[in-house]
Amino acid sequence: MHEITSQPLDLADYRQVRRVQGWPAINEQYQAYLRDESKLTSETCDYLFFPQNEAELAAVVREMASQGVPLTVAGARTGLVGGSVPLRGGLVSLERLNAVEALYYASYAREWRVRAGCAVTLSDLNQMAMSKRFPDLERAGDQAVLAELARYQAEPGDFFYPPDPTEMSAFLGGTVATNASGARTYRYGATRDWVRGLRVILANGELLDIPRGKYFASSNGRFTIFDSQSQGRQVLVPDYSMPRTKNTSGFYAAPHMDLVDLFIGSEGMLGIITTVDVALCPRTPKCSLVQFTGSDEQALDLVESLRGQDGLQLDFLEFYSQKAIELLRRRQAEEPVAMGMPPIPEDAGAAVFFELSFDPLAVDQDFSLLAQAVERVGLSLQNSWAGYEMRELARFKTFRHMLPETVNHLISERKRQYPGLHKLGTDLAVPDDKLRPMWKVYQEALDQAGLEWLAFGHVGNNHVHINLIPRDMEDMQRGLELYGRFAAQAVAFGGTVSAEHGIGKIKAKFLKEMFTEPQIAQMKAVKRALDPQGLLNPGNIFLS
Repeated sequence: MHEITSQPLDLADYRQVRRVQGWPAINEQYQAYLRDESKLTSETCDYLFFPQNEAELAAVVREMASQGVPLTVAGARTGLVGGSVPLRGGLVSLERLNAVEALYYASYAREWRVRAGCAVTLSDLNQMAMSKRFPDLERAGDQAVLAELARYQAEPGDFFYPPDPTEMSAFLGGTVATNASGARTYRYGATRDWVRGLRVILANGELLDIPRGKYFASSNGRFTIFDSQSQGRQVLVPDYSMPRTKNTSGFYAAPHMDLVDLFIGSEGMLGIITTVDVALCPRTPKCSLVQFTGSDEQALDLVESLRGQDGLQLDFLEFYSQKAIELLRRRQAEEPVAMGMPPIPEDAGAAVFFELSFDPLAVDQDFSLLAQAVERVGLSLQNSWAGYEMRELARFKTFRHMLPETVNHLISERKRQYPGLHKLGTDLAVPDDKLRPMWKVYQEALDQAGLEWLAFGHVGNNHVHINLIPRDMEDMQRGLELYGRFAAQAVAFGGTVSAEHGIGKIKAKFLKEMFTEPQIAQMKAVKRALDPQGLLNPGNIFLS
């Protein structure tokens, strides 16, 4: 089926929606809403809305559309590309749409699912899933709901929501809008793989309720979306191919694709996601390891050995370059208790951080496959850290996040002398066979330029974050030039200009590196079909 009809909502009174009107009041009292983690800051905003349900949101969308006022959508504002920063018009915060609406077992898929408002945070979702306590459902007092909850609580073992972007305070809706990913994407895939349904407010203020598996593009690549007045709009799916990597660049496209996937990763350009159905996954006990290596090259050898080891299944596979280890070693010397970890070995020239399932109650743990992969590249598990208790796993997570925190601290110190300075971090990914060539490109260009830099991140997905740490504005300019070269090279290798952070406003200039003008025109045609006035999230993805 490729035809779907949107539903009108019983509109709330637009005049009763909580709002702040006028730039002076918004700028003075609500500055936090005018920026995200990219530090891009709005310079104008006429309205700030706080709808508390779909009806109020729809009323805002309709009223703004009737006045021709653009509307930017904000979630938790944890994004790194300026997607929730308004360039003009109004800003709508979805923070009040934060209720868990349902927990149910999908017997045909053999999985538990949660239906949650877009403003439920990932940390809260996981805490509820693992503790098996859902306060919103318990307070509702509905007997059928409570019976389903009791059935879930009686299930043996724990459950969790696998997508794990670095910032777990992110809202669920925002992660769906950007198809967010993280370390565990290596095993479990990105957000798209766990979404089972969406409710979306369109630019006309009507609602699409889209379960996965019901609406597919026709044989000629079209969806037909009718409004409640039976007026139809044709949405033609772009005919480009997606890269063979994790990717958050541009609108998703595939033959016979599910309509759900059109909205996932669309960065709010096609509609406002209000409710999401996601699948949960059984959780098994884990063991985290940091394997130290002698050099960056040996770390990449280990990555290839671990990926090529039959029968060895890792949850994530992360990289710390030599320069990253050196920075962490200095931080540890200055603040010995900061990481809560043993001293980093003096002979450590790089490290690979990974996790695998581990049964602490098993009498005989078989690490032979892991040992083979490690020994194959001349290393030993004896030169590693390992832990499996929850408190140890928490310490490993602290270690994982200590590096970007330390880099941000360095940048903040340098900004005192050079206010225009900021960190430059790549978000590029390439196919498996291009990991080594891309690393060589990074290494040679950065060393030749004499820039201070380090690398870390999701090497299992060939998604290494290169962090350039400029010392002055001249370094900053050289770094920006190199970023453009790196993006072009990643695309030439069959990769992406944005693997997990989206395009937003900051990376819009790089979209043309990955897509041709005719392909970008196809994306814009999808945008026009669903948002003819171009009022939703202006400035995201496209430069114009």
